Amino acid sequence: MISPKDFKITVACPTVFNEDQTINYDETGNILDFLEKIGIKSVALLIFGGEYYRLTIYEKEKIIEYLSSSTSWSGDIMVGISDNSLFAMKELSKVSAKYDVKSLIISLPQYIPFYQLNKKFVEKFISKAIEMLDLPVIFQDTNIPSVYLPDIEFWGRYIQSEKVAGFKIEGKGSLTKMKKIRSVYPNVLIYGGYLGLDIIRERKVGSDGSIIGSSMPDVVYKMTLRGDAVDRSKIRAFLKFEVNHLDRFVEIEKYILKRRGVINNYRCREPCPHLSKILIDKLETLISGFDLQI
Repeated sequence: MISPKDFKITVACPTVFNEDQTINYDETGNILDFLEKIGIKSVALLIFGGEYYRLTIYEKEKIIEYLSSSTSWSGDIMVGISDNSLFAMKELSKVSAKYDVKSLIISLPQYIPFYQLNKKFVEKFISKAIEMLDLPVIFQDTNIPSVYLPDIEFWGRYIQSEKVAGFKIEGKGSLTKMKKIRSVYPNVLIYGGYLGLDIIRERKVGSDGSIIGSSMPDVVYKMTLRGDAVDRSKIRAFLKFEVNHLDRFVEIEKYILKRRGVINNYRCREPCPHLSKILIDKLETLISGFDLQI
């Protein structure tokens, strides 16, 4: 699978756990081997918020170290950081820089003690994070209301100094936001996402790439960008299933990776909502017509 030169598919790599909830680093590394085999050249680690908050800082550091140095992966690596501790963000950025990570994907944490969410606080938090981190950042526009996010002019000096490399935009209103960013900052990187649902429209408004799930980026790419109307309808039905079950998205992705023979255990670390038999049956129906052979 080779993406167009002007549009890069980046894959979000999940963490694999053993039955006893410890991390299986070897099987997590197997995901990178699988992605390399199908032609993926860029991965994002620690980008799933649910998993991120269930890992210790030591585990996060070890994941970065292991996947960067103990696998055969030769592509780019980005690392997601979303923490209410600026110190923890700094420590993870040091480890990332040590292992030649390309950039950090940062987003606002879901909760910060003693602070009320407002625009002034958000700008201050982002500014401090950008200034203290050791690598260029990609700011991820999460589900925080736009009224609390910085104005577009806020980013100018950070883009000029190359402290900010780009933006990851997805969800409601994402295409309008992409257009606005591209008109003001024509050379900055813009990544879409939304699990792959908006790839075609993201390209049309000037996105440089999309960050999607790891289970079958080859299938998503082929059926979305090269398939016919029937293919696109089938893959959209699957992607909408993931969107409608975002709380189980990581298990859905890992379940398919297990089906493809990449990993053995798809369960997430507790506390975590799990796939029910009903959902698994529905998932099996949706993917039954896909070519999942490696």
